[in-house]
Amino acid sequence: MNFLKKLLIAIMLITVIAAGFSLSGRIEDIDQRKQVEIVLDGEGYQELKSLVPELQLSELKANGVSALAVYQQSIEDLLETGSFRRLEAIDIAMLDSQLQSEIAAAGIDTNSLTEGALFVILADSLRAQVDNLSSHLSEDFAAETFRAGDYTFLYFPQWSESLVELNLGYNHQHLRAAREAGLEIVYRSGNKLNAAAALEKKLPLVRPKLLLFSGEEVSGFPGDIAAVAEVMQEEEIAFGFVEPFIVNQAGSRELAELNNYNLLRTHSMQQDEVEKATAQLIVGRYLRAIRERNVRVVLHRPYLEGTNLLQRNLNLLSSLRAELEAANYTISGAEASPYFSGSLIKLLIALTGVTAAGILMLNYFSKFKYQKLLNIFFLISAAAAFGLIQLGELVLLRQITALGAAIIFPTLAIMAFLLNDQPGGEELPKSSALIEIVKRFTAAIITALSGGIFISAALNSSDFIFQVEHFRGVKITFLMPLILISLYYLLKLGENDLKRDIPLFLETTIKVKHLVLAAILAMIAVVYIGRTGNFPLLPVPAWELTFRSLIERILYVRPRFKEFLIGHPLLILALWLSSKKRKELYFYPLLLLASVGVITTVNTFSHLHTPIMVSLLRTFHSYWLGLILGAGFVIFYQLIQYLYKKYYLDNI
Repeated sequence: MNFLKKLLIAIMLITVIAAGFSLSGRIEDIDQRKQVEIVLDGEGYQELKSLVPELQLSELKANGVSALAVYQQSIEDLLETGSFRRLEAIDIAMLDSQLQSEIAAAGIDTNSLTEGALFVILADSLRAQVDNLSSHLSEDFAAETFRAGDYTFLYFPQWSESLVELNLGYNHQHLRAAREAGLEIVYRSGNKLNAAAALEKKLPLVRPKLLLFSGEEVSGFPGDIAAVAEVMQEEEIAFGFVEPFIVNQAGSRELAELNNYNLLRTHSMQQDEVEKATAQLIVGRYLRAIRERNVRVVLHRPYLEGTNLLQRNLNLLSSLRAELEAANYTISGAEASPYFSGSLIKLLIALTGVTAAGILMLNYFSKFKYQKLLNIFFLISAAAAFGLIQLGELVLLRQITALGAAIIFPTLAIMAFLLNDQPGGEELPKSSALIEIVKRFTAAIITALSGGIFISAALNSSDFIFQVEHFRGVKITFLMPLILISLYYLLKLGENDLKRDIPLFLETTIKVKHLVLAAILAMIAVVYIGRTGNFPLLPVPAWELTFRSLIERILYVRPRFKEFLIGHPLLILALWLSSKKRKELYFYPLLLLASVGVITTVNTFSHLHTPIMVSLLRTFHSYWLGLILGAGFVIFYQLIQYLYKKYYLDNI
């Protein structure tokens, strides 16, 4: 091993150790928080209460509910509940004369109702809420409130049916019931008409623990997000940042930044999903979100269909509580983590390690012929980093560093430990073959794991951990290593043999079996790309979900199928093959499949919302399971070789 190669490896080792230590702050401040909120959806509770009148919030609390989601209410909502009523001319005519006189004194007669609208407030709690909002209603909608007799009225001189979406208050009945039951309040606000202004007026009255937006937009989107963030900061209210794959709420990222990342990751299921799911499936989904994606708020919608609703819902909540407690989680008391970000020095350390790995990879391509020249990439990397820092593009620098790590390290793992001149396992003495193959396999996995650690260190900030910012280029990180590995294999290692084999291959007569094989490979490629990324194009089949659930119950954290079932076992088989067989053209498909494992290992750490220790445990499970299956592949291969020699070659 020459001096430069030793130096580059030393730089990689030092920087990856430093990068690993830099993750300790994230683990302590974010990953190890054990408080969780189970929030009962207010609308679901109201519907369930109508179906099961004996239902009590105190009973739900005893079974694990820690908060109730109280909804903001529009005119349409209030008309439906009966706490608000629109008066027509005939309604006014039927009032007593004294009340008619007082309404007329307010400047309202039956003629004014042709273009306007008059509403009477029938609930005392709503009266206070409308009074609180009166200045805003007057300024923005020319509406006025006035007293007549024992009633409060709200008058709009210019009425449009779109104004039924105007937000006037919140569900005070739910608020009172939640407080009496000792539950926390989570305020749910939409983005209809005056949502931002109503929110500004109502938050000081409600004093919720958390703000959780309903619909596909946050309140105030697009123009009033800053005002919403300001009132949230004044009231010191965090907001529930719903996982993007559940609903990608417009404006949520901007609000997260303006609110200094005072947020809690939130998971929920739609009502139709709940009705179709078993309690076991729902509990498993909640646990997975909490354990593997740093979710700290679960918005729970109860069962509303079927029989025995009370007991089914209580059993589900009780089971969830028991599972959480068994995993050392505490229901209630969840608090947003302070904004967290790895220092610039730590980012530059990660960049140095990734650059060293990139130079080493390029040296493999050039067979170490241009070692000194390639060192210029250290200067190029430093200059690019300096330029991006000066431009204030720190997020972009983090993303580029992580993308480089995701491409370089799996490529390097295959180049250094599979596509080398070392003999395969079947060429080695039987006494040392197994140990040597395990050593090379382990070294390849550690190399890939180093890339994952560099990704985590580069993107070690709340922006990425909470998915406000995303790791860019996930599909590229699955394709580029395969392209680079293919180039290295086809242009370097296989150079002499391929000059002979490729022309012969191109002259081969295509048969039906070849077309079938090509179709199978194409399907594998589609699945490989379609199932990658934060938003996969292909759904997961039901049988696989069942298998995943089984593995989770056994191992706590499920390893990635592409690692332990495909990539790792085939990598061990590829390492076992002789160096001569590795230069044959038929080895190429095996090479690509064997590379999938190390690529997936690195990709595991691009899921920044997953706790670091969970990703490490997932990688470890993939390692030992892949090792066992790989040994099985080798045994099967040796058996086929034995039978081939005994029953075919011996008979020729």
